[in-house]
Amino acid sequence: MARVERWPKLLHGPIELSGCVVQGQVDQDLIVLAATLTAGKRSVGVEVVVNERGVDVIELHPEPEDALAVLRNGFEVTEAPLTPEEFRSQVETALIAKADGDAWIRERVPELLELGTDPRPDLPERAAQLRRWLGLPDYEPLPRIPSADPLPLVLPPPAPVTGFRLAVALSAPDDAIWRRLEVRSDVTLAGLHRILAAAFDHDERRHHRFETAYGGFSVDAQSGEGDRLDDEVTLGQVITSPGHRLVYEVEYWKHWIRVERLVAIPRAPSCLDGERAAPPAECEDERSYEMLLEALRDPDGEDNEALLEELGGHGFDPEWFDKEVVDERLARLS
Repeated sequence: MARVERWPKLLHGPIELSGCVVQGQVDQDLIVLAATLTAGKRSVGVEVVVNERGVDVIELHPEPEDALAVLRNGFEVTEAPLTPEEFRSQVETALIAKADGDAWIRERVPELLELGTDPRPDLPERAAQLRRWLGLPDYEPLPRIPSADPLPLVLPPPAPVTGFRLAVALSAPDDAIWRRLEVRSDVTLAGLHRILAAAFDHDERRHHRFETAYGGFSVDAQSGEGDRLDDEVTLGQVITSPGHRLVYEVEYWKHWIRVERLVAIPRAPSCLDGERAAPPAECEDERSYEMLLEALRDPDGEDNEALLEELGGHGFDPEWFDKEVVDERLARLS
């Protein structure tokens, strides 16, 4: 196991940032942001583990390459380089999400803090030190009132248009159901919903919602969740660089979306790869889908015929995926 440096007083003077990368697994909502920090003649590796949008772990390594070994050790990972500014932006977004989440717990469910000792009690101190090294401003969690959700963040103006390569996967079941897509950054979230409906073959009229670092967006801003309209924001306003993520919900199914890399602006959305068919519309949640899979293993079993009829299992192959068919559906959107 790599030795971890003690915090916080080991780098002094101006910090130079280099070797920035983002790593992730295609079927997991977890990424590692890694970079080399250099002050004078000393260099260390910084490893920032981001889970569910917020920072989960911050570590320093005396050997900079050790910061990249976390996911490489036995896992198949995707990796993309980041500019220093992209790295700072990624880290800042994740630190903000962590601070807001902690503030929500303190204000809404303080009894959780009394259930046990925090396994990472020094994480706030490490986060503050990392902010100073990266030149990031201090951050106070969003103000709240007892009966309200967090105030929505002000959306940044649209950036120059680029192309995004996205990895999109259902957060359940265990066998990953995912697609790799290329889209324009100026597509609205409403337009992205139509693309995802085509990629996963579900009815675009189903209720959907996007959860981002800037709050929620849906087709119905009067849903009571404090959402804003998804046709009034572009994808490039809520995610900007490799590693940035958001959550996409379709009724009771949750998907995560991650930017894998920036690409040339595509003429039309396209599917590059994927695995497995999305659950039929009749499967409203993970439990019903598990029941369908069990029935498919023994279609002639007692009561399974009726179950297959009820859950849309006739003619359904959970292992089916055809990139050309998905691309044909995407082409019809244009």
